[in-house]
Amino acid sequence: MKRRSLGLLSAALLLAPGAARAADPPAAPAPVQPAPTPGGWAGELDALSKWIADRGKGPSCAARCYTLERLKLSGRVGEGPLEFELVGRVLADGAVDVPLFGPPKEVRLEGVTENDKEAAIGFEGDRYFLHTSAKRFVLKGKMTLGSDLTLQIPGPLNTLEADLASGAVVEGSRLSGIMGTTIHLNRQDKAAEAGPTVFQLSRAVRVGREIGFEYRLVMRSGTDLGVVRLPLTLGEKVLDVTGAAGFRVEGNELILPTSGRTAEMTITGTLAKLGAIAPDARSGYEWWLIESDPEHRVAVAGDARQVDSAESPIPRSQPTSRLFLVQKGQKMEATVTPLAAVDALAAVVQSHQRTVVVTARGDVVSQDQVNYENNGVDYLAYSPSGRPIFLSTSGKAERIMRQGADAEEILVPLRTGSQSVQVQSLSQTGLKPLFGTVTVPMPSYALTASRVHLTVGLPAGVFPLALLGGDRPKWAVEGSDLLVSGIGFAAGLAAVRPGPGTSPARLRTLRILGGIVLASLWFLWKPGFVLSLIALGLWALIWAVGVFAKGAARVAATVVLVGGLGLVGLIGLAAMSSRSPVKSSDISYEPPAQRAAAPASTLSGGKLDDDRSGNGWVDKGGGVLEGVTPVPLPLPDYRHSMSASRELVTKDRPFRPTLVYVTDTAVAPFAVLWLVGLAIVVSAHRERMKDGYRRLRERIDRAAAQPPAEAKAAIVEAPKDKEGEEG
Repeated sequence: MKRRSLGLLSAALLLAPGAARAADPPAAPAPVQPAPTPGGWAGELDALSKWIADRGKGPSCAARCYTLERLKLSGRVGEGPLEFELVGRVLADGAVDVPLFGPPKEVRLEGVTENDKEAAIGFEGDRYFLHTSAKRFVLKGKMTLGSDLTLQIPGPLNTLEADLASGAVVEGSRLSGIMGTTIHLNRQDKAAEAGPTVFQLSRAVRVGREIGFEYRLVMRSGTDLGVVRLPLTLGEKVLDVTGAAGFRVEGNELILPTSGRTAEMTITGTLAKLGAIAPDARSGYEWWLIESDPEHRVAVAGDARQVDSAESPIPRSQPTSRLFLVQKGQKMEATVTPLAAVDALAAVVQSHQRTVVVTARGDVVSQDQVNYENNGVDYLAYSPSGRPIFLSTSGKAERIMRQGADAEEILVPLRTGSQSVQVQSLSQTGLKPLFGTVTVPMPSYALTASRVHLTVGLPAGVFPLALLGGDRPKWAVEGSDLLVSGIGFAAGLAAVRPGPGTSPARLRTLRILGGIVLASLWFLWKPGFVLSLIALGLWALIWAVGVFAKGAARVAATVVLVGGLGLVGLIGLAAMSSRSPVKSSDISYEPPAQRAAAPASTLSGGKLDDDRSGNGWVDKGGGVLEGVTPVPLPLPDYRHSMSASRELVTKDRPFRPTLVYVTDTAVAPFAVLWLVGLAIVVSAHRERMKDGYRRLRERIDRAAAQPPAEAKAAIVEAPKDKEGEEG
């Protein structure tokens, strides 16, 4: 028993180095648990035999388990299948899959043998593969290429030998170190590999947010063109090729398969950047059209000649296009400089007309007419400084929408071009009983307004004195008012002529009081002021006619003066009656056109059914509904108005007008004082008025007692005052 154990131990020690070598690689699979073996010598010998059998298998190949030594091609290109011979080796124990070439949809294999036996050939993805376990194999067969005459070799392949009876491999007949490469075969022989007879290339580069290119390639030759390779020296990213049966990019070259002896194609794509420009070696010259948008500038240097861009074979698309003729041996350098963009006004308010009407109860109804020019803004956040009640864009009513329930700003949709927006809003204010100021509410928006014009309307009994906050303060009393009131003061000063016996001091006081009374009448009652001036002028002219004219001339002059001054008085009275009591700018408001009436209902003879539901007026105070398109509200009536304007209004430079007003309650004491002054002036002329009335009465009585002829002559004589008789 002891000798048997020593024998087994010796056998194990002799095989130990091989076992250690078999266990070294980390990729070895985990040993399978053996099945139970019988005990004794039989079990020990069975375990030892299995261990010896498994010792030589070793690990499976973890990386590349094959080598491809040589691929040999023969035959005639384009005149039938080509013959190939591939020599390789398998480095692993067992069968492996060796990649061959492809793609399967363009390459057809026929009669393939391995070591003169039928080969196990299949394909997966874009390549064929050989399934073999031979340590060395020689693969022979025939292949038929597609129309583009290309062959993809995944490799790695040590050498490629092309011994072709006709045609050639474009890359060369002897190649080595091939890995993931596509070779191109040409029907021409080696003498024709230099390229086509005519190779005319025109290029256009368009610089914008990205650099795009368009190449026009025209080729002609006495024989078939075959596959053309175009170097991509500027790092072009080709997106499309028209005029080619198919294209691909390999490294820095564009592969263009052609058929026939002529080809015209257009290549488009993008560039990463511009740099050194040189013509293709096959071109005698090239056209280079360089264009840029307004946001980029392209500087071109070099010895290329600039010509008229109208001669470009590629159509121009930018007014900045420049055409260069680059001949063989010349170079050109192009540099792109992006220009710094500045903030610009995408939308601007051309004019903003706002009308604010204040009612006697303190309601403020505002209407805005905004004319704008838009070139890219979709919505405008508009704060109307009150509750919005109407919105329309370019005459079309819009629903009033907010960004949120608590947002004060409404969203106004803006159309592109020259458009208009109308907004109405409602708010409250308070008017003091005597005088005060009101901050006129103004809307707020983010656009720049070229001009904002404001008109404030006030009810009867409230008189505007000033409107501040515009480019210039607006006052109720202007220079023209002072001029007219000065004329009235002079007329009143000259018209005061009390009776004899008045002291000089009293006469001077009465004349000043008379001038003040007549001048202030312009601010209180303009029609009365006009009538007073006409009456005083008429009286002065009649007096002058009585002094300088007699008889029929006197009568004719009197009639003409009375008629002329009467006509002027009527015109002035009509003009004054249409103006406000305070000098201000009137506003003409035209309510929007009424919509066409809805057609009558055809249900029940024009009456609604009792069960019909809709937007009824039950619990809808004032006809207010939520979410409907609003209708405009006509502005309330107003009696007095005042206007102001402001140029270039922005959110940082707002227009905040303030109205100063006075009520009729505060004006009433001045009216009483005016009446007292008028009474004093009239009372000072009491004796003169009695004397005039007496003399007129005497003339009438004397004329009635005289004969008709003398009475007629006496009646036409105008009365003369005392100063006239003395004169």
